[in-house]
Amino acid sequence: MQTLWTVVVLLALVALGALFLARLNAQNIGRMPHHRYADWKRSRRLRKQQRQGGAPPPGAHMAGPPPPSGKAGSDL
Repeated sequence: MQTLWTVVVLLALVALGALFLARLNAQNIGRMPHHRYADWKRSRRLRKQQRQGGAPPPGAHMAGPPPPSGKAGSDL
C-alpha cells in the first residue's frame, strides 16, 4: 500500500511540474525575440559572407541603435 501512495505522490508531482512549465511557456508568448546569434548556422553564414566582402543577404540584421519611437521623452 505504501508503494501505491508513493507512486501516486510522484505522479502528482510530475503533473504539477508539467502544469508549471506549460504556464511558464504561455507567459513568454509575445515577448522579445530570440538573440540574434541564437541561430548559429545563419550567424556563421553571415560572418563568412562579411569576411569575404560580400553584401549581407536581404533582411539581415545590422547592428546599430534602435530607430526613434517618435514619442517625446520616451526611453524605449
